[in-house]
Amino acid sequence: MRFGAFWQVPGYIGSSVPRRHWETIEQITLADKLGFETAWLAESTFFPGRPMSNPLMVACAAAQAAPRIRFGTLAAQFPLHHPIHMATQAATCDILTNGRLDLCLGGRWGSPSGQAFGQAGDISGEESRDRVSEGIRLLKAAWTQEKANFSGEYWDMKDLLVMPKPEQAPHPPLLLAANSDETFPYAARMGLGVIGTTLSQPMPRMIDRLRNFQETKRAEAASHSQPFHVNISFFVAETREKAHKLMARNWRDEDVVNTIPDATASSIGTSRHSFTSGVGGWATWNFQDALKYSIYDDPDGCIEQLKKLSDDLPGMAQCILEFNRRGRLTNEEIKESMQLFGDAVIPELT
Repeated sequence: MRFGAFWQVPGYIGSSVPRRHWETIEQITLADKLGFETAWLAESTFFPGRPMSNPLMVACAAAQAAPRIRFGTLAAQFPLHHPIHMATQAATCDILTNGRLDLCLGGRWGSPSGQAFGQAGDISGEESRDRVSEGIRLLKAAWTQEKANFSGEYWDMKDLLVMPKPEQAPHPPLLLAANSDETFPYAARMGLGVIGTTLSQPMPRMIDRLRNFQETKRAEAASHSQPFHVNISFFVAETREKAHKLMARNWRDEDVVNTIPDATASSIGTSRHSFTSGVGGWATWNFQDALKYSIYDDPDGCIEQLKKLSDDLPGMAQCILEFNRRGRLTNEEIKESMQLFGDAVIPELT
């Protein structure tokens, strides 16, 4: 198996915001040494409990201390950026990480976050997807054409010299973050990779989503080999009891509300708490609910459950582990779990 690590909440929620960013870089540096494939970073503008609004800049900083690991966004909020801005920022990050960027895009045009950037609040889901598709075509034009020429419904460019170009040729890998069912075949039709999470697509639904992704590629005669990654909330400790005791901090009973001021709620709108998959969002779960969709165990238990995940999802390219879902575990507790994972779990699975 190949493993990535995911930081949606940088650092420890009890630390200062600047210190939390440095804690994230400390953990990425450790992940680099332990053999993780990719460090995935969220973009969380307007979320008080998730103060990482510039994952590309964090990746550039972390790359100076982590020379091997790749970096990914999970996800860059595409509607908050003009496609040309996204193209130049991602290209700069790709250069400063020496060609180690995977760009995963997410978000919806017209959301509360988008409205803060001047977007209308009545943009339909269909129009949002059309904007994603057109924006990705513009990204590719900016990266691959000496001067970008593009004519679309939402954006037009004529002989625009877009600099810099990315290090990777023809451009960094492109993926979509997927919570809803339809995003998986949508990504396949566009020739993109996809990242799903068991927090919105628990097993066996994730098996169906992988099947949808692969069948759509075949139906479209798609020749691309873009990956299907899976993200899971994860923690390993010396005993199952210790793993449960520590992770229970991130799933307190008082968190079971539609918005969580210190951890999930946006300062400009409510947290999304349901998905088209029919699965209630993780913000509405208590700890016992979370255990159904996560892996919190001792090394042997983690090995067993990860093997089953790999067997159930034979097309999974990378298992992306999030060690600190709401950010209530300390920097040292997270690094201890990561080290134990590197010492006792990775050697049995790679």
